[in-house]
Amino acid sequence: MSLPEFAIKKRVTIYMFTFGLILLGFLSFKRLPQDLFPPITFPQVTVVSDYSNAAPEEIETLITRVVEEAIGSVAGLKRIESVSREGRSTIMASFNWGQDIDFAALAIREKVDLIKERLPKEAEDPVVLKFDPLSRPILLLSVTAPDLPPVRMKLLTEKMIKDRLEKVEGVASVSLSGGVNREILVEIDQPRLQANHLSLLEVVNSLDEANVSYPAGSIKKGLYEYLIRTVGDFRSPAEIGFAVVGVDNVEKLRREDISFVERDTSEGPRQTIEKLRGEVEKQMLEKRLVTVKDIGKVVDGLADKTSISRYNGAENISVAIQKQSNANTIQVVDQLRKELKFLEEDLKSRGLQVKIIYDHSVFIRGTIENLAHEAMQGGILALITLYIYLRAVAMSVLVVVSLPLTILGVFFLMAMAGVTVNIMSLGGLAIAIGMILDTSIVVLENIFRKRQEGAGTEQGAIDGATELVWPVVSSNLTTIAVFFPLIVFVPGVAGQIFKDLAWAIIFSQIISTFIPLTLIALLSTYVTVKQQEYKPLSLTGDLDQRIMAMPTKNEQNRFMGKILLTVVLVLFSTFLIIPTIDREVLPKVDQGQFYVKVDMPLGTRLGVTDTVCRRLEEVFQSETDVQDISVAIGSEKTNRGEIKIETLRPSQSLILVTLDKKRKRSSSRIVASLKKKVEAMDLEKDDAKVEFVLQESEFSVGGGSFKPILIEAKGYDFTAMEGLVTRLKDRLGAIPGIINIQDDTGEKTPETKLQINKKRAALYGVSAMDVSLTAKAAIEGVVATQYREAGREIDVRVRLREKDKENISNLGTLLLYSKVLDIHVPLKEIAQIERGQGPSEIRRMDQERTVTISAEIDKTRQDKDVLADVQKFLAGLKVPSDIPQDFQVKLSGKAKEIKENFGGVIFAFLLAIMLVYMIMAAQFESFLQPLIIMVTVPLSFGGALVALKVTGSSFNVISLLGLVLLGGVVVGNGIVLMEYINQLRSEGKEMVQAVWEAVRTRTRPVLMSSTTTIMGMFPIALGLGEGGGLLSPLAITAMGGLFSSTVLTLIVLPCFYIIVNRFMEKYLGYEEETLEESSLTPPPSV
Repeated sequence: MSLPEFAIKKRVTIYMFTFGLILLGFLSFKRLPQDLFPPITFPQVTVVSDYSNAAPEEIETLITRVVEEAIGSVAGLKRIESVSREGRSTIMASFNWGQDIDFAALAIREKVDLIKERLPKEAEDPVVLKFDPLSRPILLLSVTAPDLPPVRMKLLTEKMIKDRLEKVEGVASVSLSGGVNREILVEIDQPRLQANHLSLLEVVNSLDEANVSYPAGSIKKGLYEYLIRTVGDFRSPAEIGFAVVGVDNVEKLRREDISFVERDTSEGPRQTIEKLRGEVEKQMLEKRLVTVKDIGKVVDGLADKTSISRYNGAENISVAIQKQSNANTIQVVDQLRKELKFLEEDLKSRGLQVKIIYDHSVFIRGTIENLAHEAMQGGILALITLYIYLRAVAMSVLVVVSLPLTILGVFFLMAMAGVTVNIMSLGGLAIAIGMILDTSIVVLENIFRKRQEGAGTEQGAIDGATELVWPVVSSNLTTIAVFFPLIVFVPGVAGQIFKDLAWAIIFSQIISTFIPLTLIALLSTYVTVKQQEYKPLSLTGDLDQRIMAMPTKNEQNRFMGKILLTVVLVLFSTFLIIPTIDREVLPKVDQGQFYVKVDMPLGTRLGVTDTVCRRLEEVFQSETDVQDISVAIGSEKTNRGEIKIETLRPSQSLILVTLDKKRKRSSSRIVASLKKKVEAMDLEKDDAKVEFVLQESEFSVGGGSFKPILIEAKGYDFTAMEGLVTRLKDRLGAIPGIINIQDDTGEKTPETKLQINKKRAALYGVSAMDVSLTAKAAIEGVVATQYREAGREIDVRVRLREKDKENISNLGTLLLYSKVLDIHVPLKEIAQIERGQGPSEIRRMDQERTVTISAEIDKTRQDKDVLADVQKFLAGLKVPSDIPQDFQVKLSGKAKEIKENFGGVIFAFLLAIMLVYMIMAAQFESFLQPLIIMVTVPLSFGGALVALKVTGSSFNVISLLGLVLLGGVVVGNGIVLMEYINQLRSEGKEMVQAVWEAVRTRTRPVLMSSTTTIMGMFPIALGLGEGGGLLSPLAITAMGGLFSSTVLTLIVLPCFYIIVNRFMEKYLGYEEETLEESSLTPPPSV
């Protein structure tokens, strides 16, 4: 009993299976999580180490190189990149795709733990993070409070918004930018400090010791136990002024009395003091307590601003919310919105106004809805096309039934496999709509033909469906075989992204194999078909009659040879357009927003950067298509345990510009217009660098983007590196088409160094840390303790007053306490003040100093041509005339990226072709016939290339997937045709007659299936709506290839089949009759 016969005989069983599929499909769809992309685990671990106020070169030597050497031996490590900046070392360790990132992070933690003792004692312990480049904020809030003091607004934002939202399930972190904090500043008067013979560190330590609450134990008395504790907390800011910071003892030597410690003396300080002890003992003892108010004043005010946040011109507090890597964006945003709704009245009553300025879930929902609409539109177009062919409403309705059933079945299998609803899985389902209908069309058309030829209702359904069981199974298996390698064998981000698309198409093919052969065959028995002669549709005209009318085989062969030669020449000419098609990794998607990076000279104050940004905001607001502008300048100083990989300096700003959704111009055109306006502002006189970054890919990291040209120069010597980078940039600028050449060497940072004399420091017993902390306390200030009020801790910072710290030379007169000699020593006795310059940051790659030169390509030349010129230029560089000894220069970036991503997909495609051949060989029990059928594959490539060229699409990973799709789809037509040829020849018909009769009989189902598949993809190919441009190249490639393959298959395949078989017969003794042995045997019973 065949499968269709089983379905017709066991009707109730099939109905129950159908109802079960509907129920499970609906339940699965309701529970499937939604997100923009599949969950992607990037194999990267980041190690962050903080060493406050250390220079980049110190960070590199003392921390970065030590950690790099330690983790360099971890198994599976692919690349190490690092950035050493002032006070922070950031090391990114990239692993091979497929590496278990949890085990990798654990291995790195073990290596880091082993070398902690080698790191500076003052440095914080390194923090190991599993870094996710896609971890961008899912929600941005703007908080304003016009009637509240700034400190109160910041406090309420932290307590009522930040703390509450951090508790929402799925939220990883909530960070604030902008606003001001309360801080108690102890401003020290340097002359008074020195007059009282005190050092800054003594003041800091005294305040820390004066603000203490400490348990003293317990007393047991009678039946009770009484706890004893000392309470020494400051009860008000005014009390800080009465804190004792020292004792003025006249017996101690004054600063001017220690001038006897000469640099060249043969005696040490101790021996000299012993000689004068008698004189000192004669002095009268005079002691006086020194308090904070004696040497300075206490100011309860605001901490220095380190960041500014602004939204549409008004200052605000920006709240950025990031989700956990495994959390679902839409679900987390829904919970956040629900929590904000709950807090709304309470926030308003306290004067806070909260507005959502960015919601990433809106783009996700819009993209998913857009894809769903495109799928529906494609289905409708396919059904209209089907009706035009069949002109039978009842039969068209049966095909309609198969579509929602298959989709529900796919949702059930997706839930079982853990596949989420995202742009890739839905895109795969939308693309598969035509293929879903394809099987139903072929089966129904055959049933329709059998019944028109006189078969009974049930028998026609059984015969028509049974005849196509193995062709349908084989055809769908070829599509499955094409996409299966994408899941298993494509490495890197491409494999992670396209896995869900492949699963959706595979599941659709599995479901669409069984529904037409069971339910649709069963339902066809309820439809009445008029008895009439079956009229086949012919696309080849009288071609077959002309060939069959030729008297000899040689004439037939020559005629068919000319046809094949013409097709080959046409196909070859289409391949000539490949060099004219631009190439990129992923297609550009207009997300309706872009970033503007502003870089001022290092050392620029926050207010100066703010002034430049305000000018830029005015220009942006003048553009009619700009909707919102969000500005971030500088960054909050993170608390211990809060790690930010990328932070903005006071000289840096990031501006996010959101465009009007109803705009008529693309984002790139708007950016081009704004660039011209910015160039006219003449910001060069302010030394401001402005860079526009289009958000054209979901995989740009941290507001950055993929640069078309990226050149890495490796070497140790900074001076030689500067000269090399300058020469490379000049040579690159001479290549036509290259613009915006930049490098990441950064500007030289002006430095004032305190060079410590180790010998003299040892004589006085003063440590290098004492010198460093004294200098920090004088200029930036040191948090000595915290003042506690209403459950909050407010920093108490000790710092010189503005007047004293403005003059760098005043550092030399600061006193340092020597515990060895019990005297105060001026800093200039131990360290010399030197002015100079140093690097702002040091980048390393694979444990070598690296400078990266980046450039963009204008529209006058194609990317591939410019990249070819760059590669030729780099290949011609000589050592040592062009490149210094021990230096390396190589091309990276887009060229490497394209090679890696395309290479994986091309390998999967070649493997898929092999699997398709093996499936067809097993079906036909022939090595030759699958080769004949696979002629249809290159026929499809010509149409695909022409479609890409005509539509102006680029050749990228997505369009390459379209070619992979064609490899499985187009052979389906050949399988159906070859199967019927074998069937006719097994019935005894002559080869030529069997071939052309099969062409006439199968033309209509071939055209119907191909046309419906093309029309199903048409809405996706238009690329309209949010996120529509991502899958557009795939649909364009598949449509073009399917169109050319369908038309040419009906002409080329029969001619090629006849010529090959006659060649085998003539030269290899391959008799035509033996082909009967390779024809398909009747399907086994179920």
